Amino acid sequence: MKLTVKSALEMFNAIGQLDSYHNGTDKPTLYKYSGDIRLKIAMVRRKLRAIQEDYAEARNQLIVDMSNGTGGIAIGPQSIEFSKRDREMLDAEVDVDIQSIPVDALKLDENPIPPSVLDMLGDFIEVTK
Repeated sequence: MKLTVKSALEMFNAIGQLDSYHNGTDKPTLYKYSGDIRLKIAMVRRKLRAIQEDYAEARNQLIVDMSNGTGGIAIGPQSIEFSKRDREMLDAEVDVDIQSIPVDALKLDENPIPPSVLDMLGDFIEVTK
């Protein structure tokens, strides 16, 4: 599956929220999935984590390169250039070997997964008609 780095980071964050939710208690309530779906979610999370780590490393190196030893990026032309180069990294496409899962596998009638999380899952969810 081809994704932008930004989409991959959003998907990684969303998948991280598929473990559990708070249901008015201190103890989290686990979402209910079949064993094979839990495994697929874990495998996708691992692959997306690698993209997140690579992006963080590249972004940190960009900060070092642009800070000229000052430890930060000053406001002005330098910060504009940093934003431009960061956006280029986020817009870059990556090819990730992940398989989507059918929306039915998320058992949305049983699992109160927020719409914002479903939105960020993007192409990971295969919507059937």
